[in-house]
Amino acid sequence: MSTKPGRRVVWGHLLLLTVIVGVVIAYLLDARGVSTRVNNLLLVQPAAILALILAALVLPGIFPKRGSPEEDELPKETKGDLLRVFALIGALAFLAFSLETIGFDIATFIFMVVALAICGERRIWVNLLFSVVFTVFLIYGYGTITPFPFPLTIL
Repeated sequence: MSTKPGRRVVWGHLLLLTVIVGVVIAYLLDARGVSTRVNNLLLVQPAAILALILAALVLPGIFPKRGSPEEDELPKETKGDLLRVFALIGALAFLAFSLETIGFDIATFIFMVVALAICGERRIWVNLLFSVVFTVFLIYGYGTITPFPFPLTIL
């Protein structure tokens, strides 16, 4: 698809980047709405600023010029690619809304298994092993830097 002569848009990347930026901004505004004390924003605000800077650096790659080397390297998007983007967005929404209900550990594990499968990992043992290791490191790493408990089911 083209927006104007000489440019094209990688719609899947644009959609995913828009969702990520929207979630980052909403989370930052929510955190700032609760309290602007340093203890509340010590991790959230620098991470949000870094995420927005990274998004700004990625943005030009979403609009390659026609005939440029970047465009030649890009595979053409299919409806399946866009469906995978929506599936990843749905998996991320499941993670966000289920953290308190089923626990941080179970929600993270399920998200990792689903996300790896959506992104193309077909070896089930690699998917499960990576998801378990990632979840354990995330839970214990996050537990060491946060002074308050968060809902867990198994770990």
